[in-house]
Amino acid sequence: MRSAIKILPLFLAMTMLQPALFALQADAPNPAREKFQEDMKTAVMNGSITVDQVKELKANADTLKSVRENQTPGAPVDLLTPFRAVSKMKAIMATVDPKDRETLREDLQAVLANQPAKAAAADPNPGQKLGKDIFTAVMFGNPTESQVQQLQKSLNSLQEIKTQNQGPLQSLRALKSSKSDIEQVMNAGSFRPQDRQAVLDDLNSLGGQGGAGGRRRL
Repeated sequence: MRSAIKILPLFLAMTMLQPALFALQADAPNPAREKFQEDMKTAVMNGSITVDQVKELKANADTLKSVRENQTPGAPVDLLTPFRAVSKMKAIMATVDPKDRETLREDLQAVLANQPAKAAAADPNPGQKLGKDIFTAVMFGNPTESQVQQLQKSLNSLQEIKTQNQGPLQSLRALKSSKSDIEQVMNAGSFRPQDRQAVLDDLNSLGGQGGAGGRRRL
């Protein structure tokens, strides 16, 4: 009886594990996801991660899945929700026992790197590429929440330029202001060098004089 009681938490964790990680990806087989699943099972068996932590991982994975599925071209950009979800997942990883911590961190990075978005145009326009690259920078970087909020605000401002009936001069000013705000965050925040450079290059591609100077800094 005692052995059955001891096994119960492990059983519960293992039964929750599959859907928790499954939510991070689409239905297609994915080696990164499968490795994460196997390594998570090992961590649970090693006592490196608790049932409550697995539950929290599942909740945040569900949030990421929901954001991905509800992305609609032209709709307001939401960077804060996925940023908060990933931040919570990273925080959980930081508390995992050292013997499994680095493996799970690497697995999470691999899963995020292979996370599909909704089908997009084969040749995205500069604005679409900017949004994609900023999302990647936020997911893999360590910006502050206020910096992510500014990036979200700037991306939405860029989208509004297309829908608002402003004069050419007003549109140009709005474009330059949003580009400048994004550049400042990318240069001040903690991002991977390659992600920072990709975003700065995207800003240059948007046009408007006084661009981001994307090749000036790494």
